[in-house]
Amino acid sequence: MAFGSLFFLTVFLPPVILVHWGLQAVARNRRCGTLPANLWLLCASLAACVLADLPGLPAFLACTLATDLVARAIAASGDARLRRLLLAVAVAADIGMLCFFKYAGVLARWIDAAAGSALVPVPQLALPLGISFWVFRAVAYVVDVYRGVHPPARNPLDFLSFMALFPLFVSGPIVRWADVSDAFRARPFSAPQAASGFRRLLVGLAKKILLANQLAPFADAVWELADAGHAMSPAMAALGVAAYSLQLYFDFSGYSDMAIGIGRLLGFDFGENFLWPYASASIREFWRRWHVTLSFWFRDYLYIPLGGSRCGKFRACLNGLLVFVLCGMWHGAGAMFALWGLWHGVLLCAERLVAPRRPKGTPEPRRSPAVALLRFLAARAYALAAIGFGWILFRSATPAAAGTVLRSLAGLAPLSREARVLWLDCTLLFECALAAGTVLAFPVVPFLRRAARRILPEGAAWTVESVAATALGAAALLFLAAGTRQSFLYFQF
Repeated sequence: MAFGSLFFLTVFLPPVILVHWGLQAVARNRRCGTLPANLWLLCASLAACVLADLPGLPAFLACTLATDLVARAIAASGDARLRRLLLAVAVAADIGMLCFFKYAGVLARWIDAAAGSALVPVPQLALPLGISFWVFRAVAYVVDVYRGVHPPARNPLDFLSFMALFPLFVSGPIVRWADVSDAFRARPFSAPQAASGFRRLLVGLAKKILLANQLAPFADAVWELADAGHAMSPAMAALGVAAYSLQLYFDFSGYSDMAIGIGRLLGFDFGENFLWPYASASIREFWRRWHVTLSFWFRDYLYIPLGGSRCGKFRACLNGLLVFVLCGMWHGAGAMFALWGLWHGVLLCAERLVAPRRPKGTPEPRRSPAVALLRFLAARAYALAAIGFGWILFRSATPAAAGTVLRSLAGLAPLSREARVLWLDCTLLFECALAAGTVLAFPVVPFLRRAARRILPEGAAWTVESVAATALGAAALLFLAAGTRQSFLYFQF
């Protein structure tokens, strides 16, 4: 059940929110706490899980139950060795489940290819929906209980509600228990919060339907040609890379906006997951802005335990390379995902080794406006080029396909006959989405919002923003009614 489906938006979501608000109102009047609302959310979330992926539900329930039991045993034990053993077992079981479902088939095919025969039977496994996200939430929970960051949930139902929470179940953000534990005990409701959540939901839907979905056909057409070995003109290849870069951003940030908006409607604050990543001046800054919850997860639960930056530049670079290769493999079992992660890891190491470090408190040297502007533009051009090269690796199924796109960009490959009709995919909708997406991928909206609040009377800016969000949401719903595609890219990860 996709967030961008008419069924979810018109049949599932409205009664879930309205009943939840009613239960919150009853709880406030009778002072019976959040238990009724929590139980309703649990039922709604499990119903969403069943509708989205019934075959994967047993794996999810097993992971959740085992994680909760082990976390409670860790909290109750005073034996340091037993606590470490329990933690190791829990993390190994959770990560082992993820690896089994995602990589067992690929590993079996690699072994068979190396042996030249069907040495290992290839398991036919259906990947449980959202497993990459709920496994990481489970690992963060049990590790934080071990570290004493927070105690276990007050009862198993609260933890099950957290793990199954339908805005987060399929595709993140990777919210931690510490971020929402207070909301499971008390969720104050306010009209401004609900209005903010509704606007955020509509904006996320518009990002997905009006931008990502309109960019997808051209990006798919470019990579279909590349996968088949057909070169294209440099202009078409560049348009394809730009279209895919913007599609991926608006697809996943749109999903995150919808999840954050639904969370606000239900009384939760999930935090931000995207902070204008294409405005970055370096790859290090990009990863502080792109998929923030995933970046922080790898930092807190892998990079820092490996030693982080505390053990010298060389060891820090090795740690970073390992983290980013694993980050790439988290996205998928293909070698291209690992290569994408390695590319980002290498760039981060290069930036760490090359970029001069100023002591804290030392002001940046003064430069002329022309030099400052040149540095500003050069840094962002470098970051965009490096990110775009990475997305070529990420999107391509094979190194040959990536090579075809790169040779096409450089004009080093003859234009194939099949690519001569690629311009037919440059529809008016695509061109409008590409132009709007190119502008909106940068922090233009916050700038306009600040300007509106300075110019317009108090309250008028809020009204303008609400009307604009409503209009965008209505347009997205019209496109949905017309039968536009709705699956999210990150569902496959």
